[in-house]
Amino acid sequence: MARSPQTGPNPDDGRPPIADGAGNNGSSPFVRHVSRVVDRFEDLAAFALVPLFAALLDVEKVRRALAPAGRGFSINFEFAFPSPLVTLWRLASPPDPPAPAPRTPREEAFGTPSVGDGSPGALPTGDSTIPERTDTGGTDVTIETPVETIDVPLEAIGVEMLGLIGLALVAYAVLLGILMAGYVGGIDRRLRNEPIAVGSCLVTYAPRFVLYNLVGFGAFLLVLPAFVLAPPLVLLAIPVIVVLSYVFYPVPFLFVVDDAPFVEAFRRSARLTTAAGPVFRFGVGHLVAALVASVVLSLVMSAGGPGFLLALLLSSPLSLVLTAASVSFFQETVGGQGPNPPGRPSSSSRETETDATDEYGWATD
Repeated sequence: MARSPQTGPNPDDGRPPIADGAGNNGSSPFVRHVSRVVDRFEDLAAFALVPLFAALLDVEKVRRALAPAGRGFSINFEFAFPSPLVTLWRLASPPDPPAPAPRTPREEAFGTPSVGDGSPGALPTGDSTIPERTDTGGTDVTIETPVETIDVPLEAIGVEMLGLIGLALVAYAVLLGILMAGYVGGIDRRLRNEPIAVGSCLVTYAPRFVLYNLVGFGAFLLVLPAFVLAPPLVLLAIPVIVVLSYVFYPVPFLFVVDDAPFVEAFRRSARLTTAAGPVFRFGVGHLVAALVASVVLSLVMSAGGPGFLLALLLSSPLSLVLTAASVSFFQETVGGQGPNPPGRPSSSSRETETDATDEYGWATD
């Protein structure tokens, strides 16, 4: 069941929502909402399991992170605007695998079994495959999936392979959409001191989150052939990606906080971000925080397996705080805008439903 934006006094601090997002004494909206979430962290702590689980779903990156470090330490500089599901891999990348050892003349003559070379005696070793230029002048293209990294010749990328990649992305979009709906919807309800009705969140928000992921993955598939045929286009696309990431970063939060329909969420997002003001300042604050976190986490993860486990434990609560602060910000920013759409419960019905909870605030239905 969707929740109407809270227009009355803020239940956790007794102060009315601040419509302009400027905060007290001109404080940064990002810092203020992070502080609010940290004060409420005990109520939200269980949600930290979601980014942890989502990070472990990317089996290929986990395998690379657990492999022995081969090239010393590495540093990532990740610039990330608010996202409905921040994970370790959004903030840092696993170290590059060690370079393969030079082949001896005997190995050149007789060959050595390796992962994915089609040899009957090839055994999986856990090492990442390094793309190489073939003797005929062809170039292998590396495609990273959540399960494994695939190296295929450039000429082998056709309609059939793009179709297989598309099917995998659809399945991934559905799974991520379900996670996002329960995650963001549950955080929104807890910040409003309402019960966490996971089933209601999934029914109400999952279709929009799945479609949101499909649109993003579909755009990737459309431009992938151009990037494969003309790699320099990737550099030209970076500014466009940054601008689009900023303009539409509020979209998934508007699905939940304001129950915005799919297309309307994009329109409203563009109006909010192009107006600058607190939405711009919050996005910049998140970007700076993600940049600092990416440097720290990438250095920690350079220590191999133990470093990866430490980075995973550090990133999960941090990811929760970043997402919850975004939800809190948009609760305040769009609170009270527009009439309640049909199907939204009244204040009395919310009070009735809130009573049907257990000691942790989870809905008993």
